[in-house]
Amino acid sequence: MRKIFLACPYGHADKVIVEHRFQIASAVAATMLRSGATVFSQVSMSHPINGYLTGLDPAAIGRLWGPVDTVFMEAMEELIVIDEPGWKESAGVAREIAFFQQRDRRVSLWSEVRSEFTP
Repeated sequence: MRKIFLACPYGHADKVIVEHRFQIASAVAATMLRSGATVFSQVSMSHPINGYLTGLDPAAIGRLWGPVDTVFMEAMEELIVIDEPGWKESAGVAREIAFFQQRDRRVSLWSEVRSEFTP
């Protein structure tokens, strides 16, 4: 069984884009689950919780999630990045890629591996 950490750009000044990224991450995670993979989608988990972290700026919220992400990244064997617009500029995605590369774990783009999850 594949153990996948799913990465996706998230933060943006436009709340519509943030919501779109949450929806995309959740849809991709569902596709992976249906294929039998174990997947942790950080954006899918954090987005609903972030609404309750009132009074914190995005950087403070990111600092809260950093240690949580590390726990899940340690548990997963590979990283798949949803290569939606903004992924190359995302500091979070860059950090996640570096984490997996430093451990010689597989790193893939969703556009390159999507067919592996389609029946």
